[in-house]
Amino acid sequence: MINSQDIPTVADNELLARFIFNSNEKRDDGNVNHKLFMPYKWTELSVNRHREVSIVETWAIGFDIAIHRSKVLYGLANIRASSCCHSTLRVVPDPILPNNPNHANIIGYPTGKEDQMALAKVLAASIEGKWQAVPERS
Repeated sequence: MINSQDIPTVADNELLARFIFNSNEKRDDGNVNHKLFMPYKWTELSVNRHREVSIVETWAIGFDIAIHRSKVLYGLANIRASSCCHSTLRVVPDPILPNNPNHANIIGYPTGKEDQMALAKVLAASIEGKWQAVPERS
């Protein structure tokens, strides 16, 4: 995990995880629905940085969030920070201490739903590879 006493800015080449908690945010072909990148009522969207964290730790964070929100964790989609810097959007650290110093937000979404949807479609088309299903737990 990132040192909570020294949170670095988000680099353009950083890989970010967007956790999938709703079945309508993923597609059978491995792509994601734009809904995964809709900020809902806000003008920011939560993501998790892969920086200085193992994939096992990333999944553990996703499971913790799912429990906290009483949701099912279906998977995650990875996206580069540079892909999130589109139009008015940028990525900023937003550590949730003490448990998740790797948390960040995509900020700068416009307030209008149609404008948010247009940006969400660009981000959904920019994920790296396919979305990843939750690994089987032993």
